[in-house]
Amino acid sequence: MNLKTFNNKEFFFYSVPAMLLDLLIHIGIFEALLKWFAFTDPQDLVLTRPRSLYFLIVGFIIAMVLVPIRFYDRGQTWKQVIVRAFLQCLITIGVLAASVQILFNSFAGHFFMWEGMAAVVGVSLCHLLFRAIIIAARRMGRNKIHVVVVGDNEDARRLTSLLESGAEYADYKLAASFGDDLEAVKDYLQNNKVHQLYCSLNPAIKTETVNSIIRLCENLFVEFYYVPNMDGYIHRSMTYSELGPLTVIKLREEPLSYPVNAAIKRIFDVVASSLFLVTLYPIIWLFVAIGTTISSPGPILFKQKRTGYKGRPFTMYKFRSMKVNADADKLQATADDPRKTRFGDFLRRTSIDELPQFINVLKGDMSIIGPRPHMELHTEIYTKLVDEYLVRHMVKPGLTGWAQVNGCRGETKTTEAMAERVRYDIWYIEHWSVWLDLKIIAKTIAQILGGDKQAY
Repeated sequence: MNLKTFNNKEFFFYSVPAMLLDLLIHIGIFEALLKWFAFTDPQDLVLTRPRSLYFLIVGFIIAMVLVPIRFYDRGQTWKQVIVRAFLQCLITIGVLAASVQILFNSFAGHFFMWEGMAAVVGVSLCHLLFRAIIIAARRMGRNKIHVVVVGDNEDARRLTSLLESGAEYADYKLAASFGDDLEAVKDYLQNNKVHQLYCSLNPAIKTETVNSIIRLCENLFVEFYYVPNMDGYIHRSMTYSELGPLTVIKLREEPLSYPVNAAIKRIFDVVASSLFLVTLYPIIWLFVAIGTTISSPGPILFKQKRTGYKGRPFTMYKFRSMKVNADADKLQATADDPRKTRFGDFLRRTSIDELPQFINVLKGDMSIIGPRPHMELHTEIYTKLVDEYLVRHMVKPGLTGWAQVNGCRGETKTTEAMAERVRYDIWYIEHWSVWLDLKIIAKTIAQILGGDKQAY
């Protein structure tokens, strides 16, 4: 259960100052660079004319693009601060440069290059300082969300333990916990500072009694959360909606089930795969064709049926890295697999063998990021052995994925190893975002350049 909420207090005391700080940094760097460059060419002076427009564009990007995607959430690690600063500056400078080009027919690329680099440094340092101040305030007991837990069951005890664990939930302070003594709860709420109440009472307790606590919370502006007992259910990541007069609960939320998100991901896949296939791929194909032909007889491309989106089979392409063999559709590759050729071993260690899958991406069978597709035989086997195995097929399979950048790559020697991979795949499905895809791409490139020991 994710306790972090985007409430009004957090918005005005954390997000708004962070937004204004970013705006001031961009304005300050813009003004400083204008003086530093001391433009004399009338063509360059175009940058001095739209100052108000410039500042409006920056404010619009921050308010309309970054705030809705929870860009300014509290509780970020220092690494997240730096990554978000880079992404914010990349988006902002990109839109600004395009706007100046369209409105004034003046690109001024050198100016925006310097501004982008200065903004990344400035935004990162200021946000790290802002974060340090907030952490110091939390250590002194300030700037915390005061929470009351009500209930005498396993869920209530688990929630209490989470809040007392510290690190991940440092934003929260467990003010008090109660069993079934609801009169004591009411008395505490009326005489103490409380921001949120989490109720995990036994269903046998009368509805009217619980409603009285809800009404009291509303009168005291305390956020009320009901914690249902979901023991026995496979998953606990839930959303609810209304169906007529009834409240219905969905056990899983998938961001890519929304058409806009799916369209964004597909556009990225088409653009990225098209660019790769018409530029680098022909050169790579020629290099691989020569090496493969010399190393062993057989085709350049290896084609295999894999399980795809919603369980539909598709033909996946790879550069052939093994001798032609009868076990290709049954056995995974191992570290010292005798079927591999020497050149094929090089292709696998560098992940070059996976590059033809950009064709699958362009065709729509795969995405650049997603759960790795498995052989049909393995799908049949692991469906019976691993809970929720088929859930990973709720999105298109990918060239790389969240499981792969977290160490779950290559041969799965045990059922537990496959179960761990499935857990990472499901986490990706439930937490998809553009930023997560970019993070996975960056981690994949770092793995390849660093030499992944599991790539064999």
